[in-house]
Amino acid sequence: MKKSFRKMMSQQSFAMNRLEAFSDGVFAIVITLLVLELRVPEVHDPAELVPGLKALLPKFVSFVVSFLYVTIYWINHHQLFHLIKRSNRGLFWLNSLFLMCLTFIPFPTALIGSYPQETAAVVFYGLAMLATAISFVLMKVYIVYETSLGEVKQPGPPVFYLAAGPFLYLAAVLLALVNTAFAIVIYLMIPVIYFFAGGIEE
Repeated sequence: MKKSFRKMMSQQSFAMNRLEAFSDGVFAIVITLLVLELRVPEVHDPAELVPGLKALLPKFVSFVVSFLYVTIYWINHHQLFHLIKRSNRGLFWLNSLFLMCLTFIPFPTALIGSYPQETAAVVFYGLAMLATAISFVLMKVYIVYETSLGEVKQPGPPVFYLAAGPFLYLAAVLLALVNTAFAIVIYLMIPVIYFFAGGIEE
């Protein structure tokens, strides 16, 4: 059963250029949707504009952080797909799972931007990011170890880069149940950690 399922997933090749183009299109749409929550504050007096902009600060922060997340994912998605020579059914569905999680990011981003002090919003954001991180890990592992995707063998990813993202998101979710500020600090730190570590967001 296991062998037959793996054989089925390794069959039915898909054009790499179509898969990459579709993925890039999804990334572009997600980034566009992120900015739609940043609306000009409605004021009746010019003196109310500055307080109105200050009230939007959580939304600006959530936009920037999620934008960085999506950008890191795009960079590493691009790098991953250049490691392989062909695609198959397994990669198609894992990539689709990742893109599904990715397209959901604008919703929790808007939620935490509107309710940054609410536990439910902070936890929900973390769970959405955790799901995206896990889906990316699954796709990365599949690409690295599935021999039917190409003849060039790549070294296995370090355990740290596979576990760091999901672990940090999970830690943030648990901390949010105690103190939302601690969780938000972790959300802010994750893109910085991966940027300076030169790692892969997953």
